[in-house]
Amino acid sequence: MADFNVTKPIDTRTNTELVNATKSRAIVSNEVLYYFLLFNLWGVGQGVCLFGIMTNILNIIVFVKQGVKDTVNISLLGLATSDLGSQITLCYANISFCPPFMALDLPFVPNDLMYIISWCHIMFTRISTWITAYITLERCLCVTAPLRVKNVFTPKRTVFYLQFVYIIMLASVLPCFYTTRPAIVFDPVRNITLLGITFLENRETIESITFTTNNAIPTIALCLVVICTIILVSTLRQKSKWRRQATTSNVVKMVVLISAIFIICYFPGTVVFIYMLTDQDMRIDGVRRNPEICYLL
Repeated sequence: MADFNVTKPIDTRTNTELVNATKSRAIVSNEVLYYFLLFNLWGVGQGVCLFGIMTNILNIIVFVKQGVKDTVNISLLGLATSDLGSQITLCYANISFCPPFMALDLPFVPNDLMYIISWCHIMFTRISTWITAYITLERCLCVTAPLRVKNVFTPKRTVFYLQFVYIIMLASVLPCFYTTRPAIVFDPVRNITLLGITFLENRETIESITFTTNNAIPTIALCLVVICTIILVSTLRQKSKWRRQATTSNVVKMVVLISAIFIICYFPGTVVFIYMLTDQDMRIDGVRRNPEICYLL
């Protein structure tokens, strides 16, 4: 049985030295970052997150009551479920940045738990990405090839696709969970030992592959959604008579709206992630981070 080094590297530098080591590489000042987090995470962002949790719970209840025999309802139920998971995990991530939460005498390291929660959030967002791509593709074919779409997108195939996406996205983040181990660690800020996590010595190699994979996957899905949405909008404009008479036109418009919101919300993050693939210093543990923000909270 192979021996693994699961201890975190010991850094003998003081907090002030760690701050000075990365301060010159940070893109924005701590003050700017603090107020950005204050507005985005603890204010408006958390309000939107809580609203998303409530609406997704209601959506799940509605879709279950409507039945899961239609491909659209099945897909939207899967989307509401993955969105609920992403909002719940994001809610904790927002709370973990809140100053009163950081000031609590917790028996664990908040940042270590947030590391696990963050990967769970990433998994759910990737699931939502590919479900949105599936829904958009289905509606696109419904407009461009209405006589064939029912034979291609059946309820059974839709259920299989959702199961496949959930399994694949879970598998994509499992390597990061594999590199972590629960352990009792020393917190230099509070000068006590707490429950946290440690990493295998080959963590960087494994996480580098996982990071690349988890950013390539949504980028491909985003491109698919953009292409299908453009085709949908273009086809709807050309077939004005069909748009007025077809019973599925409202569903198509709803999918176009969902796709448009998805593109607007995911495009900035996709651009950032693509840049992070080329510049490792921009990653969450890179030298351009603002580690001292933790001491300001």
